[in-house]
Parts: sequence; structure tokens; C-alpha cells
Amino acid sequence: MRCVRIWFKKMGMSRYVSHLDLMRAMTRAIRRANLPLWYTEGFNPHPYMTFALPLSLGMESLCESMDVRIVGESTNEELFDMLKGSMPPGIDIISVDEPVYDPKHITFGEFDILFDTEKDAVALKADIEEMLPKDELIVQKLGKKGRHKVLKDINLMEFIKEYKVSTMGERVKISLTLPAGSVTNVNPSLLADEIQKNHDDTSYTIIRKKLMVEDGTTFR
Repeated sequence: MRCVRIWFKKMGMSRYVSHLDLMRAMTRAIRRANLPLWYTEGFNPHPYMTFALPLSLGMESLCESMDVRIVGESTNEELFDMLKGSMPPGIDIISVDEPVYDPKHITFGEFDILFDTEKDAVALKADIEEMLPKDELIVQKLGKKGRHKVLKDINLMEFIKEYKVSTMGERVKISLTLPAGSVTNVNPSLLADEIQKNHDDTSYTIIRKKLMVEDGTTFR
């Protein structure tokens, strides 16, 4: 038995698939592919599957991963070939590799926020560039107080590690790095929603591009 990490993209309409439904879809896909999975023992055997930092609903990703345990002598290339034709729409296999880092070591994420606007993309870019260099941008983040969930004010600028604003034709793109992981996790939608408050003619899409460990190395 060995553990392998299955890397996949979650794009298009699949961004509206919840994490629970994704688990079900991936379980069905793996069974269709006849992967030689290891199952737990006991009254109700089930395959070992674990996802690194589940994606927020409505967000796309180029770097999703799922760990499974495999029995037998199949190579990673053979597992990839078995899986690639079994994925549901919007979910595409990238590779099958040996895990390097434990998901608990994920510390940062790189994201793109893509704004579509009914007006001038250049003007929207200028407004965002004027807004972001400020030392303070207070937003409300859902947190916990005891056992209860509460909204807390945070200064978002304290969490944005780096960012870049650019245009892509009629779109405006913000590329940024934020804390992501089990200790501190800041959703880029907090920034996107704040921008949208002052630009109600816009809509946005968020893409998670990369996850990193504490020293900035790519999670893999």
C-alpha cells in the first residue's frame, strides 16, 4: 500500500459543486476508473481519501489535490491514464505524484480575481490601484467566539502579502498572495466584495493558482 496525490483542475460550472458533492463525484470517478484503492477494514469499509484545503464554493482552481491509498504495483503514469477519462465535467486530472508535504503545512495561496465590468476596465483598474496602497481596509470576516460564529472586523491590508493589478482586454485582474491554511485563512472574496460595493456594474471570478508552505515553496 502507498499514498499518491492526485492533482486536478476545478473550472467552469464545477466551481458551484460543493466540497461534499465533490467528494461523492471523485469517489464515483475513481470507482469508474477501477483504481486499485486500499479500503479501511471493519463493518463499513471505505476508501481513504483526503483533500488539501477544500475550495470555497464558487471559486475555480488550478491546483486541487486529493490523497488516496493504492494497493498493487500500478505506476503513477498508469493511474493517471486510468483516471483521465473518468472525471466529471469541469474537473480535469493534471498528474498523479508522490506526496511531498503534509496538507497541514499549507500557509499561503496565490489567487487571481478577474473582474468583468460593463464600463471602462482601465478606469476600474485605476480605482483599484488607488484603493489598495492604503494602510487600512476594514472588512468583516466570519470567525468564532467560543462555539458561536460571529463577524469580526479585520484590516485586510495586513494580510495581503503581495499583489498586482493589470488588465486583460475588457477584464481587470488582481493577482495576490494571502494566508491560506488551517491556522490563518483569508478568502480573496473579502477583497472582491469590497471592490464590488463601489462598482456594482462588475462581476468577478476567483481562481486559486497555487498553494505554498511557510517558506514560499510550492505545496506538492
